[in-house]
Amino acid sequence: MKFYYLAYNIYHMQSLIESIEVQELIDKLKAGGHSKLVEILLNNNKVYTKKGRLNKSGACRIMKLKPKELEDALAACREILQNEMNS
Repeated sequence: MKFYYLAYNIYHMQSLIESIEVQELIDKLKAGGHSKLVEILLNNNKVYTKKGRLNKSGACRIMKLKPKELEDALAACREILQNEMNS
């Protein structure tokens, strides 16, 4: 019985750690000047297709950006995440 309790706690601890790591990545993106983009991507279902892919035209319309501006912002976010993952 103790083993199952221990395994249960370890599983939830790993889940908590992963949640904290994800939140730290989100915070890094926001600190990098992409808070508006992050908030819209996390909280607005209209920027995704039925298959869960990013609908760039919908995101541009909601954020009032040109497609090139959105692409540049997404590339900057990718760069921040790659730098974070590599360090």
